[in-house]
Amino acid sequence: MINKEIVVSICVITYNHEPYIADTIEGVLMQKTNFPLELVIGEDCSTDRTREICIKYKEKYPGIKLNLPERNLGAIPNFILNLKACTGKYIALCEGDDYWTDPLKLQKQVDFLESNPDYSLCYHNALIKYEGVKGKDKLFCDNTHEGTMDIQNVIKGVGMPTASMLFRTEALEIPEWLKHIYNGDYALQLILANKGKVKYLDKIMSVYRIQPGGLNSTMKNAIIQQRIIELMNYFNIHTSFRYKDLVDHKTNMIFKDYPFQVLCGKTRLHRLFTALYWKRRLQKLF
Repeated sequence: MINKEIVVSICVITYNHEPYIADTIEGVLMQKTNFPLELVIGEDCSTDRTREICIKYKEKYPGIKLNLPERNLGAIPNFILNLKACTGKYIALCEGDDYWTDPLKLQKQVDFLESNPDYSLCYHNALIKYEGVKGKDKLFCDNTHEGTMDIQNVIKGVGMPTASMLFRTEALEIPEWLKHIYNGDYALQLILANKGKVKYLDKIMSVYRIQPGGLNSTMKNAIIQQRIIELMNYFNIHTSFRYKDLVDHKTNMIFKDYPFQVLCGKTRLHRLFTALYWKRRLQKLF
């Protein structure tokens, strides 16, 4: 249920983010707006001090809504639970290892959506920051991101930093299949883009961390691609196959790349033996 007094709910989910969660919360607390906010944190039974840090912030700022399940739910169930606890007209996302850098981020995004009712989702650029893993810091969004986009762009996979997303709560759907998928942020992008246009603000207003404990850092590309195919199939059914051609093209492109990603996920020795095996098979055939 939407609370007319709250304009934006900030949905933060966190698990084992002890070194990072304070930055996430401080990025929310520094926001300067002419409207009321609520911070909703879902702490999923971390094995480090993440829960302790969240409780201390709750004690200091009693207005923080803190969901503390008694057992570990997993990323998607925790995400769904936290979304349902958000009561604002708009919902902004920020995972517990990312953070906001612009104190006017929410004001800029809300101002746009308030003036453009045909848009359901607004996002912006972010800095990708590597911490504890090899990589050179870079921008998340390149020059392929247009100011206005639609469902076709999102199905193709334009890519949005999760911590940049702000959307209309009335456009949000939480279908039953959402709990069965891995890419919760991408699923929301598809669902929301099906309800209205998407606005890209070419401003760097958040940091997307790539760190050793992150889900995408620990999962092989081949598995990630499998999960995207699963999601696209669910979305196909969800929309009564309205975008079947686009979805089929997307999944076909993934299938073409899939064998390479499977091999890349193997050890070097395994790849060597695989290549030798098939070379011998071909020699026998010809």
